[in-house]
Amino acid sequence: MRNKYILNIFCKQRLFYSSVPSIMKFRRQQDLQVDSQKWNIHDIATVSSTVMLACDLSQCRVNLVDSTAGGVVASVSVPGKPRAICLINERMAAVPLSGKKVQFIRLGRGSLTLDRVLEVSKGLYGITTLENSLITSSIDPPCVEMMSMDGEVKYTVDNQKARREVFKKPYFMTSSRDGFIYVTDCGTNTVTKLDSRLNMLGTYTDSCLQIIYGIISISRDQLLVCSRDNLSIVLLNTRTGNTTVLLGEQDGLKKPCALTYCHSQRKLFVAPFDKATQMQVFKLV
Repeated sequence: MRNKYILNIFCKQRLFYSSVPSIMKFRRQQDLQVDSQKWNIHDIATVSSTVMLACDLSQCRVNLVDSTAGGVVASVSVPGKPRAICLINERMAAVPLSGKKVQFIRLGRGSLTLDRVLEVSKGLYGITTLENSLITSSIDPPCVEMMSMDGEVKYTVDNQKARREVFKKPYFMTSSRDGFIYVTDCGTNTVTKLDSRLNMLGTYTDSCLQIIYGIISISRDQLLVCSRDNLSIVLLNTRTGNTTVLLGEQDGLKKPCALTYCHSQRKLFVAPFDKATQMQVFKLV
């Protein structure tokens, strides 16, 4: 598959090993029933081998979901629409809310508890963590910021700094274990690579990336991206810029919005764009 990409790497990458193979094939499993009522699963994050967090955008809740048997283990209402979620550590998660807030949520054994609220200057959308910092995205104006856990802004990248239109709708993001940040933009259909000071290292684009949403880093140089309008999950190799469509409509994939991967189960969980009671599950074979 042909692709176009711009990549200028000037950071030395730290090597690490992963159990994820370079050539991947997923097989569809039985859908995971998360609830009896339909809700908008806007983002998901693996917590452990048995549970994951899921944002319910429509009902302003964050749910702890059993990733093996299904069902909601615990739920907590948040004061705003939860647009994304990231794990800070095994006991704390962060959720950007409508209304210029980040809600911290404490994870217990089968419980979720609201912790402190961080007031910020912009309406946020995406979120991830790196080196004890929060990285957030905004769409008005389009930008990405790195801030301390107390909200002190350290670095910012936007179209003015880049001297070109890089961002329109930077919705989702992920960070990799070798210290890079990746941002999907469904307005430009690109994935942008940033270093730990938000210097722009590269932009990836391809015809198979159409209205892209959720993104996860599964190993060094390997990202999985939700291409909503192509009804596909795309593997992006950030070293070569090559893309591979791993799952599509022929695999029963619906419009993918968010995804997470559980290494211990070797399973990929995909949440649809529309309201649903289930997540689709695919196992690495």
